[in-house]
Amino acid sequence: MDEKVPSSIRTPEVKTSAVDFETGLKHIIGPAVIGMTLGMSAEVFLTPNYAWPSPPQAAIIGAILLSPLLYFILLSDEKSRWWEYSVGMMTPGLFFIMIWFSGWGALFCGAYGPLLIWVWISTSWGQFDLPPFRYGIWHSFAINIGGFAGAILAFNLSL
Repeated sequence: MDEKVPSSIRTPEVKTSAVDFETGLKHIIGPAVIGMTLGMSAEVFLTPNYAWPSPPQAAIIGAILLSPLLYFILLSDEKSRWWEYSVGMMTPGLFFIMIWFSGWGALFCGAYGPLLIWVWISTSWGQFDLPPFRYGIWHSFAINIGGFAGAILAFNLSL
């Protein structure tokens, strides 16, 4: 690889193994569980008292606020690149927040559509070593889906 090209614009390098437990844990299961936890917490503590944010919105907002910490927990990459991860998480995250506000098509555009995209990302991006920005995008989708699933689970358990 040409060392003169900045690391932020290099093409992703293929991992030695396409099936990787660490990738599944850090980039698929981990962010989804974090989103689920934030969504459940929002359903239990915020939704009974406030009309906003909805649990998926709260999960995304919480993840964006915690993104520097999540970067160090989930990626353990160069310390100076945490802001790229945060911007990557905000890019689809702000879109998801607006979609959940809309009311029209929120279930499709906020849950079903992102679920299909998240599955595609998880099956195709998992074989590469990616820059922090793309990991932030990937994790934002997982947190959105996890927040939605956690809210449903908490609601059903509270009945």
